[in-house]
Amino acid sequence: MEKILLLSALLCVLSVPCRARTVVVDAVDATPLPAASVFDATGRMVALTDADGAFSAALPATVRCMGYEPATLAVDADTLLMSPASYELQGMTVNLAERDVLRLVCYVREFMGMAADSTTSVLYAEYMVDYILPVRKLKKFKGRFSPRVLAKRSVMRMSRTDAADSIAADPEGANELSWLQLASMPAPSPDGTYEMLPDSVRGRACNYSVPGKYGMLREYRVTPALVTVNVDPLADSKEHRMSPWFFKLFGLTIDISELTSSTGYVPPESGELRPEDMVMRTFSMEALARGKLLKKLLGCKSDMKMKAFFEIYPVDREYLTATEARAAEKEKPAAPAFEVPDNAAPLDEATLNMIEAARKLR
Repeated sequence: MEKILLLSALLCVLSVPCRARTVVVDAVDATPLPAASVFDATGRMVALTDADGAFSAALPATVRCMGYEPATLAVDADTLLMSPASYELQGMTVNLAERDVLRLVCYVREFMGMAADSTTSVLYAEYMVDYILPVRKLKKFKGRFSPRVLAKRSVMRMSRTDAADSIAADPEGANELSWLQLASMPAPSPDGTYEMLPDSVRGRACNYSVPGKYGMLREYRVTPALVTVNVDPLADSKEHRMSPWFFKLFGLTIDISELTSSTGYVPPESGELRPEDMVMRTFSMEALARGKLLKKLLGCKSDMKMKAFFEIYPVDREYLTATEARAAEKEKPAAPAFEVPDNAAPLDEATLNMIEAARKLR
């Protein structure tokens, strides 16, 4: 009898369709694209491509990767081609001898997918934020590399097996769920300089990487149009995971298994990757969360799988003196109008539909 049950279980497993892996590659040179974010038909982030650029997910699936136009896979295929996006920066003339602090205003998108027992949630948020970034080392002025929210709007769709889907505009508790602080800017070294590209790679197309203790810590892709820097801080962790203690102050335990940043720059003549040359920055995160706060906010009983993806686009650059920068930090700026830059990747249909439904609720 046990053998019959075991055989039946095996046949059931074999009868479940298993989708083959698809490799995401650059459409120009066929280079695999790791750490690209994969979204399902509901707009929920469900996976990241692995070190070989591969993923497996229910179809149709949309892939977003910094420096490329989004691409949708509707049917099984071995390869998904991503077309490079084009970027430009407006020229500026500045007297850095007098104004050596950059106030960078950015448009930010947050995609958050959450799943637990009978509950699945999708949070989409847009922000206007600013940063205060010194362009050289200054005495008694460190700047601010984390985002300050100037304006925000969000929408959440919640799906339960025992109820109809619901959509909320600017939902209560969204601030507690948001990972916006991930959207920070690269900081300079102690001497005030930013990361330099090696002389050997300037002016030519190439890829190179810097290993960490247990994986690739930094990966670089240099083309005539864009310099992309991918960073995996978990490459120095033996288990490739971390559990920040400060979340426990809010009644949460967060085990992070993926955390990747990608930053794109217009290729600098000097080789220094400075914030004023940044055209886009993204973050991808996967984590398992548990704690009373999540259960209260989302009404779930089991642990929560969380996946987040951020897109950060500069929309305004203003140079200030250190005195002006200190004053700007103390002031509460007026909420600016939302400004979606021309180089922002188009949204998928599921997210657009969710935004339209939320618009009618406001």
